[in-house]
Order: sequence, then structure tokens, then C-alpha cells
Amino acid sequence: MYLNPKCMQSVMKLDAPDELVCAYSRAVMGFLLFHPRPSHILLIGLGGGSLVKYCYRHLPDCRITVLEINADVIAMREQFMLPADDERLRIIHCDAISHLQEHACTADVILLDAYDEDGLVAALNTAEFYATCQHQLTVSGVLVANVWGKPSALAGMLSRLRHVFDRQVWWSRSEDSYNLIVFATKDKNPSRPANTGQHPTLQLEQLTTRLLSIDPDVSFEQPEEELQALKHSLASIMVADDKVPQTYADWKKLVTHQQL
Repeated sequence: MYLNPKCMQSVMKLDAPDELVCAYSRAVMGFLLFHPRPSHILLIGLGGGSLVKYCYRHLPDCRITVLEINADVIAMREQFMLPADDERLRIIHCDAISHLQEHACTADVILLDAYDEDGLVAALNTAEFYATCQHQLTVSGVLVANVWGKPSALAGMLSRLRHVFDRQVWWSRSEDSYNLIVFATKDKNPSRPANTGQHPTLQLEQLTTRLLSIDPDVSFEQPEEELQALKHSLASIMVADDKVPQTYADWKKLVTHQQL
């Protein structure tokens, strides 16, 4: 799925539609490190439905709600082999900001993965919207955001999330792209399960070694000091990487090689 000619939004294997092909989507599932047994997941942004299909299949005790503003994206759900709405799955055509202001969703996990033809949706990455998401989470809930941009812009996003979530924020770059995956926990003492082998294809143990953060107990006298610390952290990972494919053909070769 492409929302514009230059940016691949989602991809699916026809013979394995539930598989998470993109590394960023496997990293997003890292919320299982913080909340291994969610009962309700709220997704903001449907895309090709990769995350929906994985959660629907591999988390059978979990209810899934999806908020998607683009009717054309929803219209493609059959082509991307998404299951029909039932007692566990509901896809809602709506504006996420208005919907969450008007309805109580009470989610254990919120996956914020909202892009349009212009890229990252700015209105869904503000302090106000982060606060709305935080309010909708259960006591031990987790917000996961898939974001993209220059380190200076990403530092601002991380700063806003740290303010809303009392500095309980971790981040990691995707292995095959420059997407930044961010985890913000409502619980000040989030649990980390010792056994991550239940989902071997996600490679969660490897993700734990790549997670970065600033110690929540560290305080900054000035906001600019925090921004500088965040920029320094991002500068260590948001750098030119020869391993990141530059074209779809290169990316396909990488995925094929990894699966051999």
C-alpha cells in the first residue's frame, strides 16, 4: 500500500497475510515487553492492517478497536485480508481526535501509527493528543508511537511524551528504516516479562538491547537541557545506515535474505 508514490505504507505476503514483514511493525509489538497480556488494544491508523492481523491471530483473548479517518484505506481491507468485524474486532471510520474526546475506550495498549499522503499526521503528535491517549489508557497501559522525522523534530515529540507520561518513555529505531518506535508507559514501574519466547518471530529480546531512554529520575533545570539530551540520544541512532534499503527492490532483497 502506498499513500503517495514515494512512501510504501504497508506490505503483505499473499501466502502469509498475518506475518509482520516490516521490521518497524515487529518493533511496535514490543509493547508486549511492558504489557504481555492486554485485553483491549486501540489502533489509531489502519494502513494495510498488518498489526491488526497479527494481534487478532496471536492474542486471541484480546479485543481490538481501530480508528481510521480515510474511507479509501478501510475499503481495501478485503484486499489486505483483514478479518471481518466481530465481537473481538471493530474498525471505525472516524477522526481519532474527536472520537477519543467523545468516547471512553479504556485500552491497555494504544498503537499510534497514523500517516497520510503528506507523512506523519502532526495533529496526532501534540502534547494535547498524547494527554488524551494517556487518559484513555488503563493503569498499566502503554502508548506506542511509530514516528518519523529529523532528530530535532523527534526530540520535541519525545519531550512532549516524557512530560505527559511522567518521563516513562523508551525509544528505538527500526532496523530496516528510519522509523522511530516510542513506548510510553502509564505505570511508573512497568513489568518486563522474563520470557519473550512466546512470539519468536518478533525478536523481542533483541529489541530490549536497542531500547534507549533517559533515566526518569534525572531532572533538568531548563527544557532546553532535556531537548539537547534527547537530540544527543537520537543522533546516535538516526544516522545514515547502509543497511537501510533505498528502494523497494533493495528492501525486498533484504527481507528475502533474512528469511533464508
